[in-house]
Amino acid sequence: MAENNFLNFQNDIIHFGLDHLEVYWTFKHEAEYFDLLDFDNSNYGELDNYCFTKNEAPKYKYKIIFTMDNYTLFAYYKWKPKDEKQAIWTKDYIVVYSTAFKLMEYEEIVWFIECYFDLNNCRRFDICIDLKTDTSTILSYFKEYKTGREYKKSWNIETKYIWEYNISLNRRQVIRIYDKKKDIIVKRKTKLYEQYLQLDNVTRVELEMRRELAKNIYYQDLFDDSLLIWIFKNYLYKHSKIFDCIDWDRITLYRKIVKPSKEISQSLFYKNFRKSVFIWHAKSIYEMWFCPVKILIWEQLIQPTTKKLLFEDIVDSIEENERRLKADAISEFNKRKKKNLSSDQNNYD
Repeated sequence: MAENNFLNFQNDIIHFGLDHLEVYWTFKHEAEYFDLLDFDNSNYGELDNYCFTKNEAPKYKYKIIFTMDNYTLFAYYKWKPKDEKQAIWTKDYIVVYSTAFKLMEYEEIVWFIECYFDLNNCRRFDICIDLKTDTSTILSYFKEYKTGREYKKSWNIETKYIWEYNISLNRRQVIRIYDKKKDIIVKRKTKLYEQYLQLDNVTRVELEMRRELAKNIYYQDLFDDSLLIWIFKNYLYKHSKIFDCIDWDRITLYRKIVKPSKEISQSLFYKNFRKSVFIWHAKSIYEMWFCPVKILIWEQLIQPTTKKLLFEDIVDSIEENERRLKADAISEFNKRKKKNLSSDQNNYD
């Protein structure tokens, strides 16, 4: 095909956006929600408008799947550490499936995952684009690399890969190109994609960002389609010029790792370990119905910048009340001590 035909693909775009998301998380109110979900007595239940089922998952305690109208939308994996007594760091993560992105607005998804979880760094995310063009034509625009294109066939879906698809050998990114219509039929998603089945051809080009790169971006930023376009093009432009019709700024998620000295490594490890222990203790305090933040404010363990974030006048008021309470307590203690000493002296006399 001629170079100027690249622009024709702009009119062939059916859909572009985020298609899959995995984020590490912890429960905001773990004890409360475990009681609410009643995991010990039933593998089924409801939470808000969602039905949930508890399932087994290799290397994890369990997997909870959330559905609505028989569509699987979310899941979260509860990590099973080797030593339950030292479970400080967590590998729990939540999954937002492609069906959620198909049926829900970004705002609805964010509300659900932020309502119940404290989210940390990203574990994985996928960006996809669907085109009204046959797969062979799309593939003809991709360059061959000696270590680049891989081939895999499952369920009669022929998928072409750029970069190694085995995650144990590649923790950065992979591109998938396949016939979306076949995928819809095999996965029984015809109701979701009825308009796709009316077209002669639909090809999906998918960019999967894996752990090593996904961790370098804040999950909320991924709900900005402009940013997704820039990431998508950055990781495809070396392999194909097919998307040159899309405006973009180059964005890379790679972060150069500078190996610190032995002393700095030990210091960082110690700091991170102490931070993990601190968070673990804070959760324990919270589960006993005490607020760890309030305790820190009372003990005046708060920086001026944090004061402003929490409203300085309120923090100052709490600190002043605590100083007064402490002063009254010390005064009362000294009075009792003085009285006891006087009583002991009289008894001695």
